Amino acid sequence: MRLLSVLLGTFLAVGVLVPPAASETKRFRIGRSVDGRPIRVVERGDLSSPNRIVVVGCIHGNECAGRAVIKKLRKSRLANDHFYLIRTVNPDGSRAGTRQNGRGVDLNRNFKHRWRAIGEPWDTYYSGPRPWSEPETRAVRDFVLEIKPRITIYYHQAMSLVTKVGGRNDRRIQRRYARRVGLPLRRLWRHGTATRWQDRRLKRTTAFVVELPGGAMTRSAKLRHARAVKEVSRMSRRGNR
Repeated sequence: MRLLSVLLGTFLAVGVLVPPAASETKRFRIGRSVDGRPIRVVERGDLSSPNRIVVVGCIHGNECAGRAVIKKLRKSRLANDHFYLIRTVNPDGSRAGTRQNGRGVDLNRNFKHRWRAIGEPWDTYYSGPRPWSEPETRAVRDFVLEIKPRITIYYHQAMSLVTKVGGRNDRRIQRRYARRVGLPLRRLWRHGTATRWQDRRLKRTTAFVVELPGGAMTRSAKLRHARAVKEVSRMSRRGNR
């Protein structure tokens, strides 16, 4: 018995039997929608890590298949990087099944970078009366500027591609993600988008859109995209060393 205790102590001392650190989890909100619904964040992983990764499942309320990736990541082991998982930044649109928020604004045309006036309330791409006019986009802006994420991924539908964004972005991360999920990497030009604003506003950041196919995600697709998120997070961690 004494020999067993000595051996066990030796194994523990060198870390052979010590299990890997478990993910930490916190929950908080970053703001509220036009109709007062909370915009919630689940913070997971190594909360001391400077390698911060934001994943947004839904910004257009009728393009929310990406919430399945958020659900998958919330159940995954995320012990090495610092993840912020946001099911939706447009809870009013998600509830109503509309692209726009509760005031009829396309939130992904309401960010400041290259904003321009587009349409009227409830038009498909209505930009709002001015940049940052919506509480949802202001909440995202303040949150991003506070934590300064290394990577931010927004899920949309249904163009089946990964966006190629220039500027300060690390194109390798976008290429790797596209390759891992089997989608083409394409450039899209849009005014007032979240990703282009973040890319121009922050240094050492990579913000891009993943356009999922239409409809619900298959089980294999959920797993593929969750794995791609974790793989590009590892890439950015190595780049931060």
